[in-house]
Amino acid sequence: MGDNGNTGLGAPELAANEVLRSIAAGAATLAEGARGDGVRALQEALAAIGERMTADGSFGLKTREAIVALQAAEDLPQTGVVDAATIAALDRRLARLAPPAAPRALALEEAMAKAAGLSPDQVAALGRASPAVQASGGPSRHDEGYFKDGDKLPQVVPGAEPDPDSPPPAVDSVGDRPAATAAGALAADRRARLDEVRRALRGDAPALAALDRLLAAGRLHTGALLPNLATMAGVQRDPKLVLEGGIDPHLVLAQAIRHVDNPLRVKQGACHGTCGAGTMEYVLLRVDPAEFVRILDGITREAREVTLRSGRALRMPRNAILRDASGRVDIDRLLQSALMNHATAMSWIFDYDNPEDNDSFWAAVGGDSRVPLGNFTSLFQDIMGGSYTSVSSLLRSGASVAADVAAAMERGERVPVLLKWDGGYHWVVAEKIERGADGAPASVILRNPVGSDSCQGPPPRAPVPERGGRFRMKYADLAAHINGATLRG
Repeated sequence: MGDNGNTGLGAPELAANEVLRSIAAGAATLAEGARGDGVRALQEALAAIGERMTADGSFGLKTREAIVALQAAEDLPQTGVVDAATIAALDRRLARLAPPAAPRALALEEAMAKAAGLSPDQVAALGRASPAVQASGGPSRHDEGYFKDGDKLPQVVPGAEPDPDSPPPAVDSVGDRPAATAAGALAADRRARLDEVRRALRGDAPALAALDRLLAAGRLHTGALLPNLATMAGVQRDPKLVLEGGIDPHLVLAQAIRHVDNPLRVKQGACHGTCGAGTMEYVLLRVDPAEFVRILDGITREAREVTLRSGRALRMPRNAILRDASGRVDIDRLLQSALMNHATAMSWIFDYDNPEDNDSFWAAVGGDSRVPLGNFTSLFQDIMGGSYTSVSSLLRSGASVAADVAAAMERGERVPVLLKWDGGYHWVVAEKIERGADGAPASVILRNPVGSDSCQGPPPRAPVPERGGRFRMKYADLAAHINGATLRG
């Protein structure tokens, strides 16, 4: 072992602790009755060389007996006091453990277990490949051997997406921002729940600012939103989120609050055909944010499953946990993967595969990114409750379908619409109908779930000031390019 930090200690288990470094330098000792991190590190090192003990940070009789046994074996005075000579002897014992990777692997599993609230054995089990990965014998572009020069690929796991503060835009072309109300003080029980949520956010400034905006707008004074947020704050997330995806549990709550505050944050992800799922997520956030929080809470618990209003279960596939390079924040990837898992053309046979999402034939067979109109409507009804139906320009004229969409928007509904889009099809949300001086429909404001839109290529469209994926389209162009829609009733 090498010298860690010029302390004379080679074992990182010892060199990492300031108290033990001081002992090695002859500046301190540890004896029976001592407590603290230094004692805990000492006990962990003793356990690593075979002593049976619990690392509780308290230097008791068992710790003293272990030190005396070590001193006797190393021909040192059997004082039971940990001094420089004793630490050096323990360091030599750790160095003789073979191979060096073994104690480090155990220490890593113990650290991961501590972070996730699990035992090291549970962590070791979670670290094994998932059944889906083990069962797959086919080549994957995520395997190094898939490429002839795969050894040159950078071995980097994507980290968290940059997620700066994103309050609602100052301009709102749809005019649906909840107005601030003079709601007064929160009731005592709600104030307690709000405090729970604040504590769970761990000082996340953008999320706390979003929470304050929701409070100022009166959105936490009544209804299920605040109770559902408090429930999410008080329940442990699936340990695999942190162990496999590096997702700090508080991020799920923080991102949920920021999405409720500003639904224009929703993104379907680059190179992912999740426009249908992104559209569902956005509409749910606009129409029933409390239900959005409840569903997200359910799929990020250990069971990764939640019961929808229809009684149908929505389950998140495990392969959604690992971060990708799609540009989405974590909750967009997790929720959209769960929705895709139940809405794709082949979801009745295959789980949706988020890492392999593409438009190839074999992707279609294996659970692809295509969400047919009927499948979308079925799952949308399960999520939203009530009755919904599909209307298609294959059976009726585009003008007739567009007229039904316009009528729904007049009633204040947001309508998922499937458009003919640049040689293919794309789900968007129709949010507002604009009429001309003669009272006839003139234009429509819609939102692209990509989260941005350059407004290049067909169909013809133009951006609106707040952007965020919103764009304006002539009503005649809507009628000409509409393929279908999901309508209430």
